[in-house]
Amino acid sequence: MSINVSEVIWTIVCFFALLFVLKKFLFDPLIRFMEQRQAAIDQGLEKGRDAQRKKDENDAALRESWKERSVEAKQLLAEGKKTDDQERAWVLDSAQKEANEALQEANKRIEQERRQVCADAQEQLPQLVSVLTRQLLSGDAGGEER
Repeated sequence: MSINVSEVIWTIVCFFALLFVLKKFLFDPLIRFMEQRQAAIDQGLEKGRDAQRKKDENDAALRESWKERSVEAKQLLAEGKKTDDQERAWVLDSAQKEANEALQEANKRIEQERRQVCADAQEQLPQLVSVLTRQLLSGDAGGEER
């Protein structure tokens, strides 16, 4: 058993040629795809954070509105107590209805924003699949030609 130098050299050359081919047609496209995918995920997360921030702002505005309405209701209640009990009950009912409507409107807006974020994420999914398919197909076609 002796070491054949030419076989060792050819083995090393073949090994590095295989490494080059794998890097060129597999590792580099895969890394690009993963970077693009991470960028899309980061963008989706940013949109989600923006939607959450808007929701929090809407909630804060709703709380402020609720406080303002509560102050108005207390004033109306004080005036209502002076006049009669029947008018006081009517004022409380109308204030409650307004608060419920404002809450329902805010919930509708929040739901619409959630749907929009989900729709944006769904729209990006086919693009990601298309990019991956193109990269995989172009990688396969390049390998067959060589």
